[in-house]
Amino acid sequence: MQFLPKAENSRFLALLLAVIAAALVYLFGVHWWFTERHLEIASEMSDLRDQYARFKAKADQKPLIDRQLADVRAFEAGNPAFLPEGDFDAAAAGLTQRLKQIVSSHAPDPQRCQIIMNQYSRSTEPDPFERVVIKVRLRCDLEPFAGILYDLESASPVLFIEELAIFRQQGYLVPGQNKLSNYLDIRFDLFGFIRKPGPAKAAEGRKP
Repeated sequence: MQFLPKAENSRFLALLLAVIAAALVYLFGVHWWFTERHLEIASEMSDLRDQYARFKAKADQKPLIDRQLADVRAFEAGNPAFLPEGDFDAAAAGLTQRLKQIVSSHAPDPQRCQIIMNQYSRSTEPDPFERVVIKVRLRCDLEPFAGILYDLESASPVLFIEELAIFRQQGYLVPGQNKLSNYLDIRFDLFGFIRKPGPAKAAEGRKP
């Protein structure tokens, strides 16, 4: 009975075992610790090249974006939708002055039309921009008031009128005359907007 392999079979078996051992050494000693790591580095470098290409493309667009932003700023600077002042108090003072100029241009005689009251008011309306409101009361004849109303509504910057109420009054004694004159008691809210967030937008900006 023969228990040992033949010599030629022993050499073949030894060679096969050597090949298997070399493969295992490569797999665990070279591939995972060297080749695999190099493949990962190559993949990372490829991702970095892609990111660089994207960043470079965006950087190349910067001059165009800067020009577009400059155009937007120039448009907003000349946008007639906003009052030119930068804060509420200055805008309210400017709006009051504009109202007085328009009233005086249509009624140089204060007996025909004059401002009885104008009062600033901060709005709580959920507007995207801050609203500057003046509560106005006029004592005025119908003819000059029609011109005043037209000039206010067609003004630049854009102005708005709300809560308009007109009451016919009688019994106004004209100074120097012994007769009563009829007039209109006119009340309205005059407002415009400045380039600042309104109450709702400001509250959203403060949310965590």
